[in-house]
Amino acid sequence: MSTVDPGTPTPAKVMALATQKVALPAVSLIGIFGSLADPGALVRERNGRIRRVKLGDPIAGGTVAAISDTAIVIGIGQKAKVLQLPAS
Repeated sequence: MSTVDPGTPTPAKVMALATQKVALPAVSLIGIFGSLADPGALVRERNGRIRRVKLGDPIAGGTVAAISDTAIVIGIGQKAKVLQLPAS
């Protein structure tokens, strides 16, 4: 919510909550887009950077191996890591 008067200071409690540091997982799936023939995903990295990835792109020490309508699979060596969309 914003105020009408741009000179109104932000309350201290709001400022403290808005500037908290939070521990992020190594990578988080933000969203999935595209078509079945050309799927893509938005992934947030540990440093907070948001990246668009597609099949075959490198991410988190592995490669995007699959993208479904609710998850992506990252192949890391002989293992696979599945990132699910957050529950809404």
